[in-house]
Amino acid sequence: MNRLVALSIRQPWIDLILRQQKSIELREWTVTKRGPIALHAAWAIDWKAAALFGYDRPFELPRGQIVGRAEIVNGLELDRESWYRLVDQHCVIHPLTKGVYAAFLEHVERLSSPIRLKGKQDFFSLPDKVIEEIDRQLQISIA
Repeated sequence: MNRLVALSIRQPWIDLILRQQKSIELREWTVTKRGPIALHAAWAIDWKAAALFGYDRPFELPRGQIVGRAEIVNGLELDRESWYRLVDQHCVIHPLTKGVYAAFLEHVERLSSPIRLKGKQDFFSLPDKVIEEIDRQLQISIA
């Protein structure tokens, strides 16, 4: 059985994902993971992105918490052409650097009550009780 793992993403990027305005997450490492992941709002804020996207008070967004779940349906190393073709989905406007990988996200769901949890780099394991709480919250939202 594949256990649910989490990925930390800084604000406001994760808020854009939860609002379904960003459907590709970029990483500097190959994203081979496919399937469901928990979305963890990192404690750090990308202040330049916050200003660019009009977030006046990004420090009020959830941080240091599991805030949702999504599914990684594909991964791709981006070249210059694909970087520009997909910019409306990854939302990053600075120039392309070497070794940028895209994780394509679908089925994004927001938790009604974020779950406080310290994040880590890369994908990281979740305690059973956190997985159970994510499932509980999202089952309630479906009902």
